[in-house]
Amino acid sequence: MSQQPGEQERHQWLEAIGIDSWLPRHPLPGAAAPADWVQDFTYPALESEPAHESAAAPESRAPAASAPAPDRPGQPSARAGGSGIDTQSLLGETAARPKPAVAAAQQAEPSAPVAERQAVEPAPHFKLAYLVRGDLLIIDSLPPHHREGFGRQHKRLLQGITTALGLSAQQELSDAAMLPWPMLASKTLDQGPGEARLAVEHKLKRTLEFQPGIQRILLLGDAAVQWVTGKPLEQGAQPPLLERACAASVSLSELLRLPERKAELWQDVQSLRRDTRAN
Repeated sequence: MSQQPGEQERHQWLEAIGIDSWLPRHPLPGAAAPADWVQDFTYPALESEPAHESAAAPESRAPAASAPAPDRPGQPSARAGGSGIDTQSLLGETAARPKPAVAAAQQAEPSAPVAERQAVEPAPHFKLAYLVRGDLLIIDSLPPHHREGFGRQHKRLLQGITTALGLSAQQELSDAAMLPWPMLASKTLDQGPGEARLAVEHKLKRTLEFQPGIQRILLLGDAAVQWVTGKPLEQGAQPPLLERACAASVSLSELLRLPERKAELWQDVQSLRRDTRAN
């Protein structure tokens, strides 16, 4: 016995209380086979409604349900014996659903962050270590993809370099304050070159405010030179941003890997050594 008449009445009740119901028209992969009546099922009083309108505006079905439908075999008539359901009286004029424009606007909102993410520049990768000894600030470039930070070998080498510049044993080398970039593993945040430069400038400013006695700055490695000064730093040059005696040379990691480059560093730091003698 077909269950279509009962199902039609049930779906008509669902329409009356504002619930959309859906039935498969084709076999679904991995799903159980639908009942026999599903293929012949038609929504009550909707045969004359265009398919594209019922799909685009589900809320238009409720008023249409009250329109008289032609009698079909096996379907209860809306006019015969009171067996039909008057959805017009159940819903009333105040039961209208939200307009499709609202749903369309809500669906359009997530597209805005997508456009913003496409405009975000790729984040540069670098890692800087900030150390202070006496009146000397050292900013060293570390390999950005290595988990090891500023290790004991780096510290031992830097102590020897700074001692050669004239700093006394009483002036201890501070612990390394790290600035890795990007700071967060996120593809949605703006961590491009502009934000990276602002972070480096802020770190330098805070360090100089916390240590007002700093008079000289030693930049070690390409990353330190690039992000602190914004351009390559030639030997003996003094960038206007720092307004302090400044020198640049190879990084400590490079010196540990290629000890023969220590002679190059010694030549690069002579301007700082002369300042030390003058003091």
